[in-house]
Amino acid sequence: MINTSTSPFSEPPRGPVRVGLVGVTGYGSAYFEALTRLVDLGRVAWGAVTIINPEETAEQIKFFEERSVPVFGDYLEMLEEGKGLIDWVCIPTGIGWHTRMVVESLARGYQVTVEKPLAPTLQDVAEIQEAERRSGISISVGFQYAYQKETWDIKKRLLAGEIGTVRRIDCLALWGRGGAYYSRNKWSGRLHDGESWILDSPLHNALCHLINLILFWSGDELGKEANIVKMQAETYRAKPIESYDTVRSVATMDSGIEAAVVLSHSAHQRFDPEIRIVGDRGEIVWRFIGDYEVEIAGERTRHPKLGQIAVRDHMFDNILDRMEGKPARICTSDLGRGTVKWVNTVHDTTEIQDIPRAYRRAIRDESGDVFDTVADLEYFAIRSFRERKTFKEVGAPWAVQPSAADVANYDAFLATYCEDPTEGEAVQRIAK
Repeated sequence: MINTSTSPFSEPPRGPVRVGLVGVTGYGSAYFEALTRLVDLGRVAWGAVTIINPEETAEQIKFFEERSVPVFGDYLEMLEEGKGLIDWVCIPTGIGWHTRMVVESLARGYQVTVEKPLAPTLQDVAEIQEAERRSGISISVGFQYAYQKETWDIKKRLLAGEIGTVRRIDCLALWGRGGAYYSRNKWSGRLHDGESWILDSPLHNALCHLINLILFWSGDELGKEANIVKMQAETYRAKPIESYDTVRSVATMDSGIEAAVVLSHSAHQRFDPEIRIVGDRGEIVWRFIGDYEVEIAGERTRHPKLGQIAVRDHMFDNILDRMEGKPARICTSDLGRGTVKWVNTVHDTTEIQDIPRAYRRAIRDESGDVFDTVADLEYFAIRSFRERKTFKEVGAPWAVQPSAADVANYDAFLATYCEDPTEGEAVQRIAK
């Protein structure tokens, strides 16, 4: 996240920025809708689009054909043939595609916005940042809350000492996910897709915005995030997936702040994301829904923040403002990196534990979707959050003692507890 008035172009564009969109289904549909609104406002023009699933996207293809927008079946074709047609590439694709698509786009001189998370591993981040250096182009990352004024206002309050010295940050989010969520594509719940690390999890996909915010607010300078120096983690699996669906991780930052995060996709009851920043004079509470609150000396005040659709639109407005040479709040690769480090260190610190069948419950909703849940998980998760204790300490019968590691100098994913299917005999199993 940086504040800049420098356009990434040699000179600001004189007309609408021409965009090339990679994908229009899945989360790509949200980008499609947001960019369409910008086209209607005259800030953006459709340059080209990549659609790899024409059998599912007849309506979208018709939309582009009616507007004489080239439709490609491969993103590399779009990048090659899009010279002179597009200025900016948007990549709302699966995690395993991020690195190669960003690198290929930068190599051809395009501006790039890639959806969160930035990449699967720190090695991927290094490859992306080397491509940035070679091209002279700084990308933007789709951590949409990083672009919001309220996020920066909270950081300014913390740096000004409004709640005193920050002692800790606590976070809880319970978003149940059923079988449909994990079957919607080929990479959900996967550690590796046979070509790239994925490391999909609540921590690295649906709820990674929370990690990005925590790292930013923990940083001791306005435009910087904190670096993790110690990690304690426990990860659990109740669903038939490769990765984990429930996690408690505690990160100690170089700023001295300790952040404890409890996330799960295996709870029956929903608990929307909440982050509590606790200082020695008060606290700030950020919630996914509604205002954020500041409490100082027992007096609580509420401060409004944007709704979900407005948040995404505001992100794109900031990205375009920077392209036009205006001041903007941007989530750069430097500030997308910390989330990747958090995720990588969790996987390298602890092994995923399967929750015994006796504690699992399969619940079918009205649509017929089946949710694999953990009995009483809400009780244990909320206690862990409020009491700042491990799952084992609050009495979860399936819990194990968490593992801990010093990660101050950690700079590469080691796959300590994750088998790489591209090596040795694992290749044969994948092929079969």
